[in-house]
Amino acid sequence: MRSILLLLLCLTTYGVSAQKMLLLERANRAKTSKLYIGDVLKYRMVGKENYWYKRTITDMLPESNVLMLDNFAVKVDEIQSIKVYRKPIWRILGGAGYTLGATLAFATTVGRYGFRDKSIDAPKLYGISLASAGAGWFLTSQRKLRLGNKHRLRIVEIKFE
Repeated sequence: MRSILLLLLCLTTYGVSAQKMLLLERANRAKTSKLYIGDVLKYRMVGKENYWYKRTITDMLPESNVLMLDNFAVKVDEIQSIKVYRKPIWRILGGAGYTLGATLAFATTVGRYGFRDKSIDAPKLYGISLASAGAGWFLTSQRKLRLGNKHRLRIVEIKFE
């Protein structure tokens, strides 16, 4: 009985007014990426500066189209490009590429110089390990999306009334 009263008290005091999100939309695609308050955004501003900001989204103001990033007001129109991670499957394959490259380089080194096995073709194996590690680095790095015709940011507020 006590737990039911506590649950009812919690439910009556909890008021949900709205949910705000930043949508990353791509042209001719229905699927969007959503960023919420508390997420980290890496972005570059419009202008001549060549600096990437990394700030946390603290609030969104949909009526004025302004993001509060670490309590700094930034208009969505002033963001030139952003960095986002690739899809999880590509990041998993990138980690596997890193692992394959490092393991192959270690095994080649141990086999060639530790056991003094002259039948190992070290240059080819080192080349394969370097290519694998390079592909892994590429797949785990962040993509740079230039905002404009193909990609755009939009603030959306969903009200529950």
